[in-house]
Amino acid sequence: MRRTLVATTAASALAVTGLAAPATADHTYEPPADLGSAGDDVITVPINDSAAGGTYYQPFERAYAGETAEGTPVYVYVPVGAMDGVEGVHSLDPAFDHNPGDEFVPCADSSAAEFTLTQEQIDYLGDELAGQIVHVNEQHFGEMGPANPDDPQSESLVTLVYNVQDEMYYDCAQTSYTAGYFAPDFMQSLGMNVIVLDAFDWANRVGEDPSAAPWGDGDASNDRPELYEGVIAHELEHLLMNYSDPGELSWVDEGLADVAAFLNGYDMTGSHLMYQQVFHRETSLTRWGGGLENYGASFSYFAYLWEQAGGNGDGDLTPDTVYDDAAGDLLIKLVFAEQADSMEGVQNAIDEFNARTGADLGSAAELFQDWAVTMRLDDEASALWDLENFDLGPASGGWTVDVANDVFWDDRGSYRGAQPSAKWDKVPNRPDSTALPFGVSYETFRNPGPKVTIEFDGEDAAQVAPHTGETHWWGGYASQSDHVLGLDASLSGGETVSFWNWHFIEEGWDYAFVEALVGGEWVTVPVTEVASGAVVSTGDNPHGNNTEGNGITGTSGGAYFVDEPQYLQYSVTVPAGATDLRFRYSTDAAYLDTGWFIDDVTVNGAAAAVSSELGWIETTGEQDNNWTVQVISECDLTPGATSANEITDGVGNFVYRYTGDSFSTDVFNTKCANGANSDFVVAISNLPTGDLSVLDAGYDFDVVKQNKKG
Repeated sequence: MRRTLVATTAASALAVTGLAAPATADHTYEPPADLGSAGDDVITVPINDSAAGGTYYQPFERAYAGETAEGTPVYVYVPVGAMDGVEGVHSLDPAFDHNPGDEFVPCADSSAAEFTLTQEQIDYLGDELAGQIVHVNEQHFGEMGPANPDDPQSESLVTLVYNVQDEMYYDCAQTSYTAGYFAPDFMQSLGMNVIVLDAFDWANRVGEDPSAAPWGDGDASNDRPELYEGVIAHELEHLLMNYSDPGELSWVDEGLADVAAFLNGYDMTGSHLMYQQVFHRETSLTRWGGGLENYGASFSYFAYLWEQAGGNGDGDLTPDTVYDDAAGDLLIKLVFAEQADSMEGVQNAIDEFNARTGADLGSAAELFQDWAVTMRLDDEASALWDLENFDLGPASGGWTVDVANDVFWDDRGSYRGAQPSAKWDKVPNRPDSTALPFGVSYETFRNPGPKVTIEFDGEDAAQVAPHTGETHWWGGYASQSDHVLGLDASLSGGETVSFWNWHFIEEGWDYAFVEALVGGEWVTVPVTEVASGAVVSTGDNPHGNNTEGNGITGTSGGAYFVDEPQYLQYSVTVPAGATDLRFRYSTDAAYLDTGWFIDDVTVNGAAAAVSSELGWIETTGEQDNNWTVQVISECDLTPGATSANEITDGVGNFVYRYTGDSFSTDVFNTKCANGANSDFVVAISNLPTGDLSVLDAGYDFDVVKQNKKG
């Protein structure tokens, strides 16, 4: 169970551009009787390999001990032997293979020198954590508690530094890596508050000016200043969120975690914003995909909200590390504390902010609409459509939405001249007319005709349809959840319980279980596909989330976003002595797939009722689509009149915003947007609501030339 932060290696520029001797203390697959406590000289930590799977136990030694001004102990631990060198140190040396018997082989190109850790680096980061980051995060978000309420020492903070085994660990072609993560499981397994940092390239990624630091190489071109300081702030927000609202969806938690680094004053103009600009059309704000572009979208959305709410309480839009119980600082804290999830939680926080301050901040949906315009315009002269703290493009790798569409995507969504139907239907660079939930597609038109309208038609709804009838049961969409659907039937053992289901569950990380109550204890039971007789549940436990066994993971067929959902009939045999049966959908702390749907449950062939008080929803499976089309222009497309749909910022930017499932826009006089270097942009988004709000939806639109005079 993990909240990860992904970073890029120095070599990353998008697509356009035998084991050493053993260390002093080796890893083991069997835990010692005592794992240790925070502050001990040595603790033993269960390490999970996120790429190859499997868990092993690694001894770590304390390399730093300090405390915050409030008295919270802060510790930094490294693998035993790490401070004496890298080669041969388990969990640090890139040649280390914790399971030589599997097919995963460490990348042969990785150099041990890239993972060197020095005491000066550890002390510097430890002091930054104890002297600033813990205080700033707790003030702006919420307080850290004791991981084990029975152990006062567990209110301390432990940072582990090691060479995280991720895809880059094994694949030399990978250019992004897990820079850090927070795993709630450490609270249970260790009784400690733990965040993790990767050990890669500290020489160039620690300090405000790494090349000039004692550990620097003197080459500023390699520097990624304060990268790991930002990672610490990011991961600490996840830990604090785990105390506040552990079920919050990743897009909110990850966006706020990047905001934590931002509020600490660390540079956030790097790969996250760059990837958002390049992969804007492939990115949903609210359906977390785990890519760098997802971080960029969620962070920029909350950074935009912070600025629009007034930034610091003193009216300054530059973070100052001081919490003001007002303006953007207050809004972000309210979003963090709000127990409702996703856009509902953001809206509740905005409502409370407006009520508390007397402000008139727009709705979460309206702010999304303005954010979508901002991520295309980013006009420094505009108070409405600008990110004050960021210059998209020049400060974010040089990429903008326009450059990405033209260069990376080979002139995608860029059209010149009139677009009659015969031409429009065959345009080779026209993107697929599918909208991700809370995503944006930007399409640019140049010289389409002197007067045009836009005709738009979007799907009213999207649906995961029931197997039969009007409704079925859905296990919901929440992080760190155990949602339970109960069978409303008396059992004695030996019965066959069958059910039709479609599941699209994060493979190897999230699981569905069928459980029987035997002797007062819930036990999992094997699950079989009726048609083939094959056992579809598994005992594999690559990441520690299937300890009970008999877990269902992956898809039953017809993976959503690829094919139509495919229902299959599963069955279980109720074990002897069982008195009850239930369906449990269990998710971890990060990425979610669409989930688990159940319909037509029978006991020995007779229809049986089910019910839930713990997270399952009886639903038609429909998502209500709410379409927004925004025409963005740097000149007035309705001269001489102010359209009811027109919004302007007073500095030359005009937006014409239309909502609904099907509509025609005003007539646009495009004379001011004609010419070799002029254009207007159509931005299309779906802001879905309903029980489900994570499904893709289709649409169509045309830019229609108007021949009428006047």
